[in-house]
Amino acid sequence: MRKQRKQEGTLRIPHSRRPQVLLLGNGLNRVYGGASWAGLLEKINRTAFTPEQVKGIPLPMQAVLLSEDHVDDSLKDLRQELTQCQLHPWLGIQLRRLLSMPFDCILTPNFTYELECAADPDFLRAPGRVRRYQRHTEAVPRAERRFMLHTYYELPTGRGTVPLFHVHGEARKPDSVILGHYFYGNLLFCYDDYLTHRAPERHYRMGRHPQGMPVLSWLDYFILGDVYSLGFGFDTSEMDLWWLLCRKKRELAAHGELYFIEPARRSSETKIAMLRAYNARHLSLGMGELEGPEYQRFYEKAIQEIGRMVHERR
Repeated sequence: MRKQRKQEGTLRIPHSRRPQVLLLGNGLNRVYGGASWAGLLEKINRTAFTPEQVKGIPLPMQAVLLSEDHVDDSLKDLRQELTQCQLHPWLGIQLRRLLSMPFDCILTPNFTYELECAADPDFLRAPGRVRRYQRHTEAVPRAERRFMLHTYYELPTGRGTVPLFHVHGEARKPDSVILGHYFYGNLLFCYDDYLTHRAPERHYRMGRHPQGMPVLSWLDYFILGDVYSLGFGFDTSEMDLWWLLCRKKRELAAHGELYFIEPARRSSETKIAMLRAYNARHLSLGMGELEGPEYQRFYEKAIQEIGRMVHERR
């Protein structure tokens, strides 16, 4: 019982303001050659196809096809490689800049541990080190192995701690990784079940909680908060997050915005139009088609702008 109490965290959304939420994708990692989707596909490929040949099908299905529907086994083989703390100095600086900001929550679809390692370089040195940071909300009795709606890491920052949720699973738990329509479909069922039946007071009447509304899942932060999406492409195959964005738009209670921060590329015009249809706001920071080193300048500028916006809303 003592261990269970230690791992259970208490998260609350202040009734006086919207939570500030970072949705951080893999874009920053790619600036200096970090792990890529194409690189992952090459490593799990058991077929005669190449990643280039399967580009025409949705991203999650590419992994299913190339692994011959053995994504979980392939990820188990790569677990040691994916659970490393080796950050490029520039990436470490940018991640620590983000961690220093007064976010109420950080969400990441990444399976890897760059943010954790930026907060504590020894994060992955031993299993006990990881458990030191792992928490779960009171919605579940223990940390989840699949569909991690309620399990998070409580990361130290210069101003206290911040909860970090791996919304599509993590490399340390290969069975938790969401790839393929079967798992996306099951995950969507979990989202709908939680938001329909189990979310706090369902309609999020935060005024009823003088000390703030209790948080039972990262979905509460996504629906109610101002979400800053950085380095996440919002590919149209990410159907769970598109569904959530539509659900956020339809929420009756007061809720925040989603800011999609990405250069204004011609290839993204239809995707940005779709995001706007769901009331998301696109911030290009006045930058368009970029190449190589220009992305470093874009992300530095984006992090500065996010910091300004978050501090204004606290």
